[in-house]
Amino acid sequence: MTVNGAEREIDPGRGTAPLLVNDARTLLPVRAVVEAIGGTVNWYENTNTATLTYGSDVISLTIDSATAYLNGEAQTLDVAPTTINDRTMLPIRFIAESFGFNVLWDESEQTVTVTNSEGPQYDSDLVLIEGGSFRMGSPEDEPERGADETAHEVTVGSFYMSKTELSQKDYQAVTGANPSENIGDDLPVTNISWYDAINYCNSLSEAEGLTPCYAVSGNSVTWDKGANGYRLPTEAEWEYAARANTTTPFSFGDYVYDENANCYNAYGYNNDASGSWVNGYLSSTVPVDSYAPNGFGLYNVYGNAAEWVWDWYGDYETDASADPVGAETGNYKVARGGGWNDFPKHIRSAYRSAFPADVPFYSIGMRLVRSASLAQGEVKSISGANANQSSGKVLIAYFSQTGNTDGFAKIIQGMSGADIFRIERKEPYSASSNAQVLYAEALTEQRENAVPDLKAYLEDAGLNIDDYDTILLGYCNWWASIPAPVRSFLMHYDMSGKTIIPFCSMGGGRFGQTISAVAKLCPSSTIKKGLDVTYASYDNDEIAAWLKAGGIITGN
Repeated sequence: MTVNGAEREIDPGRGTAPLLVNDARTLLPVRAVVEAIGGTVNWYENTNTATLTYGSDVISLTIDSATAYLNGEAQTLDVAPTTINDRTMLPIRFIAESFGFNVLWDESEQTVTVTNSEGPQYDSDLVLIEGGSFRMGSPEDEPERGADETAHEVTVGSFYMSKTELSQKDYQAVTGANPSENIGDDLPVTNISWYDAINYCNSLSEAEGLTPCYAVSGNSVTWDKGANGYRLPTEAEWEYAARANTTTPFSFGDYVYDENANCYNAYGYNNDASGSWVNGYLSSTVPVDSYAPNGFGLYNVYGNAAEWVWDWYGDYETDASADPVGAETGNYKVARGGGWNDFPKHIRSAYRSAFPADVPFYSIGMRLVRSASLAQGEVKSISGANANQSSGKVLIAYFSQTGNTDGFAKIIQGMSGADIFRIERKEPYSASSNAQVLYAEALTEQRENAVPDLKAYLEDAGLNIDDYDTILLGYCNWWASIPAPVRSFLMHYDMSGKTIIPFCSMGGGRFGQTISAVAKLCPSSTIKKGLDVTYASYDNDEIAAWLKAGGIITGN
């Protein structure tokens, strides 16, 4: 057995194991268990009776008798105590619950977990999420769902999860740093990469005398499932906890109101494309305990800061599964729940973001998890990102509807001397500037995943995609995603092995989910840190510094 993460023998020196009787009750020699929780056990040979004491509570049980006594009052047992291997086998559930403890039975793992009913086993900031089965993904009729949300049956075991996203105060206390853009002790830490989150879990575990869950070697991480330290939730655990036994797009219902979550809620969920604001937009993070908690007691599951999870992004295994952990390799990690700058459709329980593991992002943070029962084995996470840099040639490919991104792209071209190509829709949009008709057309394309024909392709300009290792990809942020012509461009060419560096002109939502959209279309590429600007607010020094950091230009 494990006691607060430490392995102990149930029956020291004898090796007596727990016994499942009538597929209903677990019997075991309970002395070690009772003593582990601070109780005592006395055995009376002449009456074949065991007396167990915990605090002021006393239990008496007799071999082969289905009647037990709790503080002198008779209780009827489902299964009578028995003797095996000269050891008295007693019912653990009756004993633990009589002493005020919680008992969980995990059928798939054949494990019993006993925890103090006065609070979580580990920490008051963690809540016990009792395992179960649920429908992961979204039904086909859920508005604005993604094609990567195929519904399938999943079972997860019990685990502990932090009530809140990790705060800046707690992150800084362990690491000595605070990378967040919006600063405040009680705000969620953001601007951390997936590897930063992994390292924080290990550092916090070590600080508390726990066994770290992760062994890190370069871009490869091994998760020891037998470790009792802090870790990230799996994608399945996150969605199970977020849903809290609900099946609607959000645990609070079918629509997002301002009082429900912190997101870019200006246009609402599943609304028309009028361009008129129907809700608000705070444009920054809020304290980690804001808004009402979900049914499991978790705050800010939706919006505020997206949360890194363990899994690489990829297709679901659609067969029923238990405690899935995703693929061993991949190029992009999953973040769940959406952030303050994401649209309501992006904070749904089923929505999946895909981001490069080594790039910090201003709206992604983390939420801590610990295992309720420890398992055996290891899970590997090996980065597949391996950009080809044989030629060193750079292409600027961009889409611009109102001229803002066009100006951005030309500044980049002037600084870098890279080849440049403008992505244009074969059939122009109905409006050249922001207008309701343009909003409507762009939203329709988003919902239909449209792939419109382009006016020209690289070959028409005498360019060949195979000549370029790095693509500087520019676009405007429409409905928190990439415009459809950019989707057409990315789907037309094989971006495998190429480095993509995004740049974006936007009106307030920063990159939104545009980087995730690119990652999903180019799963074998490598995305590096991008730069966004507000409309045409170009800062040449900022652009130059970004290009230098990305290795596009050199010099002072």
